[in-house]
Amino acid sequence: MKKFVITGAPGTGKTSIINHLKIKGYNCIDEISRKIISEQLAINGEVLPWKNLSAFSKRVFTLRESQLLNSKNTLIFFDRGIVDVYAYMKVDSLKIPKHLEESIKKNRYNTKVFYTPIWEKIYVNDKQRKESIEQAKIIENVLLSSYRFYNYQLIKVPKDSVEERANFILAHIK
Repeated sequence: MKKFVITGAPGTGKTSIINHLKIKGYNCIDEISRKIISEQLAINGEVLPWKNLSAFSKRVFTLRESQLLNSKNTLIFFDRGIVDVYAYMKVDSLKIPKHLEESIKKNRYNTKVFYTPIWEKIYVNDKQRKESIEQAKIIENVLLSSYRFYNYQLIKVPKDSVEERANFILAHIK
């Protein structure tokens, strides 16, 4: 299985690593939450994590599942996976739909999942990222326990330059 997830709490450098891997010529699937949030903000929509997390989670799950199912069987990196939707729903104590859990069990990524740990030095808020650093730490814990629950092996990406973080990931997939 050549489909690798890079996960972690908000603001931990996942997208920077994905963008760097793209520059190096690797196939990458972008994080879609920010795109959904930007679209909803532009139309004054309600499908936002701070307004309607249930509807937001449903949309994110549908799109992430589609990304996974439609990806080719070549080396590919995903900026978050479908397990992330499960974890975020758990953080807010939302009921997890049965089809989401079934999809997580059936539609698998490589068992090695890379996670970027909380790094206060690089953490910033913006229009799409409203979580405090304390909320981000809670999210991190639930993400890690969720991936473990679904039998993924978590590999902690060191706090280093984007180049070094990307190289660390590449060294662990060979």
